[in-house]
Amino acid sequence: MDKVWNIIIAGVGGQGIVTVARILAESALASGYKVKTTDIVGGAQRGGAVLSHVRFGDYVYSSIIPDGLADIVVGIEPLEALRTSLQYLKQDGIVVFNDRPVYPLTVQLKQQKYPPLVDIKSALLTITNKVFVVNASEIASSVGSRLATGSVLLGFMSAVSDIPIPKHNFYATIEGMFAEKVAKINIRAFEAGFSKGLEVSGQLK
Repeated sequence: MDKVWNIIIAGVGGQGIVTVARILAESALASGYKVKTTDIVGGAQRGGAVLSHVRFGDYVYSSIIPDGLADIVVGIEPLEALRTSLQYLKQDGIVVFNDRPVYPLTVQLKQQKYPPLVDIKSALLTITNKVFVVNASEIASSVGSRLATGSVLLGFMSAVSDIPIPKHNFYATIEGMFAEKVAKINIRAFEAGFSKGLEVSGQLK
């Protein structure tokens, strides 16, 4: 594979962005690719933006994805998915994002308004027509824990893209990272997201 895959996991502090990126990176390693990652954390403990860059392929020379070259943006928070995509996503890239907002303090204090999801999606559609809004938090809760939201999104992303990482490598990585009970929940979450992605992909054909 000459192609280098460029994927960004975006969200806010406390959403497990770095953990989700680690699942992706280690799964790519297990699939035989060279991998480089970097995390960009801005006030994460205060709910600030967190971005994790994951790059993999036969040859990867830098851990930072250049502006406008991300193949996929996975957003655990909607507005961060938009902000990240405006800077990094390539024109025919894929955006997969959770439909559950995390309201910043300025919104909670009614100093600013949080944009409606429909407006966020419309803005993303100016970059690419491959925009997927997923009720990932709800799906994660239904399989055992809302904390597995990121795994739902990874599963969905795997289904709607041609990312060259087999499911069994994701599952093996999850089993190696978490205690048995947590691993089982995250594998169920990934599978639920994957099934949802296949369903959506079928509807688009």
